[in-house]
Parts: sequence; C-alpha cells; structure tokens
Amino acid sequence: MRRRLTGVGLLAAAGVLALAVPAQAATGVLVVNGVAHENPPRGCYSTTSPVTIENFTDSQVLVHAAANCQGPVTAEVAPGRSAHTFGASYFVF
Repeated sequence: MRRRLTGVGLLAAAGVLALAVPAQAATGVLVVNGVAHENPPRGCYSTTSPVTIENFTDSQVLVHAAANCQGPVTAEVAPGRSAHTFGASYFVF
C-alpha cells in the first residue's frame, strides 16, 4: 500500500513539474514586415500578406498560407535568413 502511494505521489510531482516549465522563446530579434519582435515566444501569429520575415533568432520560423498556421508552408526561414513570401500566419519554434 505504501509503495502504491509513493508511486502516485511521484506521478503527481512529475505532472506538476511538466506543467510548470515555461514556454520556450526564440532568443534574438524577429522582424516581420518591418516590425521587430525581441525574443518572440513559441507559437502561431497572424500577419498580412505578402510578408517579409528577417530571422535574427536562434529558432526556425515557418510561414503558412492560411490563418492559424494552417495550410501549406510557403517559406521556411532558418536562423540568420530572410524571406519575402505570401502567407497569413507564421509559427516561431
């Protein structure tokens, strides 16, 4: 019985730690249509089309054809690169 309670306690602690980890942010500056975003958090963002992305972060950025990061990827912008493409949203990793 004691062994079972210890196992349940360990699982609960692991779950709390997993939820407590902050979301990762890209380190650096991401310039989208001339607007600089310092250390942008991981996630999906809307934009206007056409879009120009200048990636001065340490993370990859994907530009999607549709809103909410749906539809085909129109550009993959690696760290240190830039792209001018059509798209309605972009995802920062």
